[in-house]
Amino acid sequence: MQYTIDSKKIFITLNRGDKINECLQNIAVKENLESGWIQGIGAMENILVGYYDYPTRTYLEKSFDGEYELTGLTGNITMKDGSQFVHSHVTFSDKRFQVFGGHLFDATITAAGEFVIFLADLSIHRKFDDKIGLALWCLGDENDK
Repeated sequence: MQYTIDSKKIFITLNRGDKINECLQNIAVKENLESGWIQGIGAMENILVGYYDYPTRTYLEKSFDGEYELTGLTGNITMKDGSQFVHSHVTFSDKRFQVFGGHLFDATITAAGEFVIFLADLSIHRKFDDKIGLALWCLGDENDK
C-alpha cells in the first residue's frame, strides 16, 4: 500500500494481496481522519459482501471466490464509538460481465487498487439507531455523539 496526500484528497494505490477495507481503515487511523468520502476501482478476490435485511436486523453474507473486476467502490469514513470507521459498498463483475454488489466486508486486491479519499473539515459521528439496527450518521446536536 502506498498513498499521498494532496490538499483535501488522499490518493491510494493498493498492491496484490492488500485487503481493501483493512488498508483504508489503517490510513484513516494513521491520518486521524474523522470524515471523508471514498471512491475506487481495481481488481479483487476473496470478496465478502452483505445485504442488510431490515426485518431481521442482520446482514445476509455472500462470498465470491476467484478474480473479479472492481467496477466501483464508494464509501465513507466517520467516527464510531470513538474510532475511525470505514463503510463501503462495491460493484464488481466476472469474466461473463455479470455484475454483483453489496456492502463490502472486505476483499483482497489481485492486480491493482486505485482509490481516493475526499477529506472534509467536519467530524461525522455515528450513533446506534434502535429502530433501524445500525449506527447511522449523527449530523445534529453535538450531544448526540
